[in-house]
Formats: sequence, structure tokens, C-alpha cells
Amino acid sequence: MKKIAVLFPGMGYHTDKPLLYYVKKIARQHGFEIAEVRFQGLDKSLLQDRKAMMETFATVIKDVEIQLGGIDFAAYEQIVFVSKSIGTVAASAFAARNHIPAKQVYFTPLEQTFSFVDYVEEEEGLVFFGTADPLVDPAEIERLCREKKLPYRKFEGANHSIETQELRTDLKNLVEILEETENFLV
Repeated sequence: MKKIAVLFPGMGYHTDKPLLYYVKKIARQHGFEIAEVRFQGLDKSLLQDRKAMMETFATVIKDVEIQLGGIDFAAYEQIVFVSKSIGTVAASAFAARNHIPAKQVYFTPLEQTFSFVDYVEEEEGLVFFGTADPLVDPAEIERLCREKKLPYRKFEGANHSIETQELRTDLKNLVEILEETENFLV
């Protein structure tokens, strides 16, 4: 079976940071080819200004179209998009606009991610977020997950990197996230 996992990073959260790094290793162990999207020149301050944020989303989505345009997704029997923060917007938009039946793993999605989620089949997505994320309203993310019928896990006191101030808590949370993600992939 031909399988591909595409990784969509966040702003300042590249694919060698814990969540994406370990999911990449898990996917490889299960026979997935790996494709990685790269974003250049993004600054977290752009998320504070609504107009700049919308322009950034358009740029990111265009970048993804260019970077992934050469992949024949129809050749794969299993497609998984794993995304973080602004990457969740890009992953959802790319799948919806190109009618790609990808399973989606969303790490700390932005509210705008859910604008494109209608294309994701129920139970074909998995969401992880923290209750102390300063970039989103966690209650709104939870509401959107319920509305879109996406299973989710929220982590008390965790920020936009799903981290708290407690190392042991972070490690425990990371193991739980990776186990759930691995079960979802296979």
C-alpha cells in the first residue's frame, strides 16, 4: 500500500520540533513517504493584525499549492496531513481545494482552519490543543471541533506548543499525543 504523510509546520514551529519530529518518525516506521512543507519569512506578530493575518493565510496557501503541486496524490492509498498552527489552515485549504481525501491531524489549529474542514470526513481528523493557548480562544476551538464532529484532546494549562511549565507534564502529554496519533494513522 502506497502511503504519504505531509507535514505542515507552524510559524517558528518547524518539522524538527517535538510534535512534528516524532510524528514524522512514527509515520516512517509505518511505511509512509514523507513530504514537508516549508514556510519562509513568517512572523508570529502577523497573527495579531487581522488584515495581515488574512494576507498571510493567502500567501501560505499559495506556497503550499506550489510546493505540493508536483505530488500525484491519486497514486496514494492513504494520505495523512499533519499540521501545526498556521499549517492547519494551509492543510485544510489544500485538501479542500484539491479534493484530497487526507486524514488530518491538527496540532493547535487556528479558528480559520475550520473554514475548510467541511471536506474532512467525520472521524478523519484529530485535533490537539491547550487551554492556555494565547493565539486562539480554546473554548471556540472546542466548539468548532464539536460542530465539525472532529475528535479532540485538550490539555489543561498548555500553550500554543501544547506545553506547560512542568517538564514531566509536557513529556506525559507528548507521549499521549504520539500514541493517539499513531493509533489514528494505523
